Amino acid sequence: RVVVRRRVEVPSIEGVKLLEPNSGVAYLKINSFQKTTAPELDEALWSLHRQGMQSLIIDVRGNPGGWLDAAIAVADRFLAEGGIVSTRGKNGIENQNYSATRSGTWQVPLVLLIDDQSASASEILAGAIRDNNRGVLVGETTYGKGSVQGLFHTKSLASGIRLTVSKFYSPSGKAIAEKGVQPNVAVADEQESNLHFVAKQAQGGAEPQDKALQVAIEQARRSLMTAQTVAAHK
Repeated sequence: RVVVRRRVEVPSIEGVKLLEPNSGVAYLKINSFQKTTAPELDEALWSLHRQGMQSLIIDVRGNPGGWLDAAIAVADRFLAEGGIVSTRGKNGIENQNYSATRSGTWQVPLVLLIDDQSASASEILAGAIRDNNRGVLVGETTYGKGSVQGLFHTKSLASGIRLTVSKFYSPSGKAIAEKGVQPNVAVADEQESNLHFVAKQAQGGAEPQDKALQVAIEQARRSLMTAQTVAAHK
């Protein structure tokens, strides 16, 4: 057997589907933020749009983060204006402000699912959505890894040193490091215990309950109704 060495692309977006065809509640999960995340998101959004998407749930639970640029690009898909994130360091070179651009913005009502393992780039997206009142955050306070690392190569060794060079701040100026981003609607991670789940499976098979997702669906319906009411009065 021959093993061929080649680059393997791991999709960063999965679970793209219309949860409720009648109401148009759509869902997708972002596993990490990488170079391909923005184009993958564009493809997923147009696919859901063609299926009748009216509101969207984005799940970043368990997402450890990734590329800063990818998080900014994802946030920019849903923000027509306003800040996304700022970075501040001891050296002024690291002080940067990133803002949304109007072109290519999706106006669909938005719900973001977060938990205590949503970190780094996930928290940039969460902070941008929350501070700009662009959507509803459902779940738990995020991890609190609001720092930027830089890789510095050494001459003496064929390696490098990764150091923290700056920290993230949400559009309102709140530090993300060690504090995280709080949800608008708090839902504890209370999925059914393993014993309960095994017992239910033995009785004919059942999927574990995802309480946070159910709350997110309710919020998506509510946000859609609010948007429709506002549109009707214009």
